[in-house]
Amino acid sequence: MYNFLLISSVESTNTTELYDQIDYLQKFEITVTLLMDPSEIQLIEIIRNNYYDCAYVHVKRRLTLDTIPYDPVKILEYYHIPLVGNHYITQLMIADKCLTSSSSGIGLPSVIVTREMWHTQSIPVDTIMEIGFPVIIKPNSLHASQGLSQESIIQNEMNLVAQISHIFQRFPNIGEILVEKFLEPATEYTVSVLGNDPSLACSVTKLAYKSDEKHHIYDEKNKSTALEHRDFTFEVETDRMVRDRLESHAKALFRHFRMKDFGRFDFVFGSTYYLLEANCCPIPGNSFSWEWQYSCGLQKRQVLALFLSAFHFGQVSSGRADGLPFTLIADLPQMIINQISFPLPIDVKPECTGQTSNCKNPQLFSMNSRIGSETEVHCFLKALTVMLKPSLILETGTYEGDGTIAFAEGVIQNGFGQVVSIECNSDLAMTARHKLSGYPVEIVACNSLEYIPKGQIDLLFLDSKRTLRKEEFLRFRPFLHNKSVIIWHDSSYRSQNHAVFDAVNELYKAGIIDRLLLPTPRGITLSMLKEGGLMQ
Repeated sequence: MYNFLLISSVESTNTTELYDQIDYLQKFEITVTLLMDPSEIQLIEIIRNNYYDCAYVHVKRRLTLDTIPYDPVKILEYYHIPLVGNHYITQLMIADKCLTSSSSGIGLPSVIVTREMWHTQSIPVDTIMEIGFPVIIKPNSLHASQGLSQESIIQNEMNLVAQISHIFQRFPNIGEILVEKFLEPATEYTVSVLGNDPSLACSVTKLAYKSDEKHHIYDEKNKSTALEHRDFTFEVETDRMVRDRLESHAKALFRHFRMKDFGRFDFVFGSTYYLLEANCCPIPGNSFSWEWQYSCGLQKRQVLALFLSAFHFGQVSSGRADGLPFTLIADLPQMIINQISFPLPIDVKPECTGQTSNCKNPQLFSMNSRIGSETEVHCFLKALTVMLKPSLILETGTYEGDGTIAFAEGVIQNGFGQVVSIECNSDLAMTARHKLSGYPVEIVACNSLEYIPKGQIDLLFLDSKRTLRKEEFLRFRPFLHNKSVIIWHDSSYRSQNHAVFDAVNELYKAGIIDRLLLPTPRGITLSMLKEGGLMQ
């Protein structure tokens, strides 16, 4: 069972649509825990007492009037709950419209007005007038078009201070207002990005307004109204040149702001293109998915499932096991899935191993943890599996399943084979078994020196306690054949721990195995039995 924690709010949430998305997920045996505006203590107690494969925070503003301010995303990251969507630091950056716009390189001219400026009556009117009217006044850090209305568009100095005062009075917790050039005539676009670099899919949608209002704006009233009653409709942009330009901008900004899994960018096109706003926590609905609904047959109730799929592919590409049901992925439009399936590793940490005589540049490598294999080694293990076509892979030392997932992905690509992974820690084995439940993998919780393989081993990966590696090799030697490949992890010579290096060296000098030590930080040795190394 896949356990998914979903945090939402009564504010700016269509609960009917959200429950419909949850119902869809539950069809695939996904257990969804929904928390509406939890307090910090409630959230901490829940994540301490339950296991979750991942968590998603549904809206950016997650506080009611009676809650003490806190950010659930920070709590989730602190407790190492895998996060669907963008990191805490990314969300802080994107929440500041002024800095985001400036950093994009295609922002509109703007001026920040602070609450202190307003209190002391020192609003920089002259600087604002240099931008030129009309301007639009909006909170610098709120979402869902809060504070935006027809009155936000200012045509002259007379109404400028009055509207600034109105916003500060309405939102007592905000400290800054953004006064930005209002472009007219212009066309608004919303461009969604799904996936992780370089496997990204885009939905490009144009806003077509119905009324003859003098100024069109995707304001708070429109956003809180049912789609059929809004002042605009979504349309798919058919002009190829416009689409290509918008997709190019959106993908570049997605990479620039180090976003992951999903994001949405609002652009305006007049004589050229400008960024209106970046949204790192878009609502999984029409504005995010309109083109995919129109061109790929995506149902709105499937958008949250798409978010989970993007997260899943990012996990697997980074060598982390993730048990999102394959049946869910198969039920989604494959045109979209094909575009997001093969990202580069994400959320990896710098390799912690120091320089050795075997690897002079460990800083070029990455890892998920100090204990698991290097991320680059996971890619190698999958490639080796695809190349050698083993029927039986035996791994010692499952830990969190990082190496196991690499072998399993290779076996799936081959279309046959089985992976058996041995873990002596029963708790780790249980966690790995849960994460790898959909894969052709058997997790065995036992002492590796007591395990009896069910057949000949084609690929043997020794990655348990370092001092046991030689004994494990000798234990499984009778089950190897003359084409079996033995992989020894942690086989670089290190003064503080050279047990694996010594074991390989001893077996090599005894004429039992060949060896090839690859120059990775922790060391990977490939070996095969020499003639005479087979048990008679």
